[in-house]
Amino acid sequence: MSQDDFATLKARVQALEDRNAILDTLKRYGHALDYGDFDRLMDCFTADAVRETRRPDGSVNRWEGVAGTKDFASRHSHAPEIFHKHLVLNSLIELHGDTADVVSYMFRFDPRDGEPSFVWGMGRYLDTLRRDPDGRWRIMRRISEIEDQWPGRFVLTGHQVKA
Repeated sequence: MSQDDFATLKARVQALEDRNAILDTLKRYGHALDYGDFDRLMDCFTADAVRETRRPDGSVNRWEGVAGTKDFASRHSHAPEIFHKHLVLNSLIELHGDTADVVSYMFRFDPRDGEPSFVWGMGRYLDTLRRDPDGRWRIMRRISEIEDQWPGRFVLTGHQVKA
């Protein structure tokens, strides 16, 4: 194997490992959020993370930095009070060295007392992830575009930390 072939193979393997690690972060977020694992949820985001939720009515809620991530995590519903599920699907990943842009479909399923579960909302996650110095991929910017949302449900509003 030539040096060029080895370098190409090494780059391809690194890209596969990066894609798997990014998908693991996205999946870990859903599990941590749905079951109230705050430490794991916090570990999905960089310290300087910015997240926004944009809804069909035009409202935008925003959380910034560690304080914003803690605020979001501490006020979001989770098991055992409510057994909802956040699903991330069809993720398209564009790698840029130690950062990546990811577009994913998202769905949230919620239970109903004595009736079948329903889709609470659906849309897309528009994420930028970064490989931190410890080698872990974390979300540094997330825009949750809610494209459809069940009317009359609880909506978590944001808080913004001023610089």
